[in-house]
Order: sequence, then structure tokens, then C-alpha cells
Amino acid sequence: MILLSDANVLIDLGYVNGIGLLPSIAGTEVLDIVLQECEHPNQPGLIEEVKASGITVVTVEMDWLAAANRYKNGLLSLQDRLNIHYAKEFERTLLAGDRPIREMCRQESIDIKGSLWLVDEVLKRGLVAPSELLRWLEVWPEKGRRLPKEEMKRLESKLRAAV
Repeated sequence: MILLSDANVLIDLGYVNGIGLLPSIAGTEVLDIVLQECEHPNQPGLIEEVKASGITVVTVEMDWLAAANRYKNGLLSLQDRLNIHYAKEFERTLLAGDRPIREMCRQESIDIKGSLWLVDEVLKRGLVAPSELLRWLEVWPEKGRRLPKEEMKRLESKLRAAV
């Protein structure tokens, strides 16, 4: 499995100092045009952190732009469409959280995971203490991240039992 990360997952992990964990889970890539979305005053240095972590930055090729337009639906950004195209074309597991991209991936039979899946994976591999992962679940809503409530409750219970 090779992971392809969308900006929202990188931003989530940046808030909790978890960027470096992605390559410990699986080889990880990010499209250069997607990485540019991580440039924000609220998270200075995030792009450099991603590059230093061992995540591979993939340069978007011009012919991918036309191919990605087949996913145009008014809800998906150019970056979303390129992520979908790349994930499908090169058989990557896409890490993303936005509903429109998740729905398109399901329609296209593209494996898609989100930030909560990452918490589960980090726990399974023993990469971070459960108490720290509980902190992640507190930080993300404080930063305005909307995550599935039922899945959050399930994961929180699992983490509390592991503490």
C-alpha cells in the first residue's frame, strides 16, 4: 500500500506533530499542487516538515490535468480531481476527509481513508501512546475539523480502554 495524502490530512497531522508518522505506516506521497495548499500562516513550516519527513512530493504532469477533468462536478477542486486521478491511475490509497472527494472515490472504487483511520493505525502499530492520540481527538475539533461523531466516539472509547 502506498498512501497519497490530501492537504487536509497533512494539516490535521501538523496540528498534532504527527506528520513524521505517515512514512512509518506506509510509503506516502503528496502531489506538489496539493502540498502548496499547506502554505498557511497558522502552520508555518508545515511544507518543510512534510518534505523532511520522507513523504515523496510528486510533480503533477500536464497530461494529468486533462485526465482529472473527468471528475469535474462543481464540488471538487482541481487538487481534489488530481488526487482522485493519481490515486486511481497509480493505485494509491487516498488520505482525505472532505465528503465530495470521499464520495467520488467510492464511486470510482478508490481506496480512501481519513484522519481517524490514521489514529487507529498509529495505535495498532504502537507508534504513539493512547493518551497522546486522545489529545489528537481533542485538538482537531478545536481547530475546526469536523469528523464523524460516531466514529470519534468509538475511537475515543477504544483509546480510553488502552490507556
